[in-house]
Amino acid sequence: MAKATVAARKAAAAKVLSILSEDEATDVTKLNLDDVMRRFSNLQGRSYSPGSLSTYLSRLKSAVDDFGSYLENPLGFKPSVQSRERRKNDQKKETSTPIILEEPSTERQPKGPLFSSILPIPIRPNITVFVQGLPYDLTESEATKIANVVRAMAMPT
Repeated sequence: MAKATVAARKAAAAKVLSILSEDEATDVTKLNLDDVMRRFSNLQGRSYSPGSLSTYLSRLKSAVDDFGSYLENPLGFKPSVQSRERRKNDQKKETSTPIILEEPSTERQPKGPLFSSILPIPIRPNITVFVQGLPYDLTESEATKIANVVRAMAMPT
């Protein structure tokens, strides 16, 4: 399974399952994931678009289904992922989009497993910064580079 797929499933599971009590989280294979997602949406849905919530549910279901399959037969386990054809070296690779410092536009943005959804970051009352185009496998050095660009824009205090 691709690292980006694993990271995406892990992030979705961590965020959605964070709303559960310890007792509820003891056996995720017995959860009604639609109900859990409904609760997550009610509690934290304002921070996510309907499309993001749907994607989180899909990733969570895939992760829990794979976990259940693994528990049933660890030696014969194969993750349920769809394989894709590899691109030829001469085809252009996808690149990320810049940080957006205002409401996200409706312009066409890159899609696919390497890109996350729009990340809202509330910085003050009534001011939220939206970051888009971060890859799921963002490294610490890449995050530092982005943070340094943002720091350079700050007004001295």
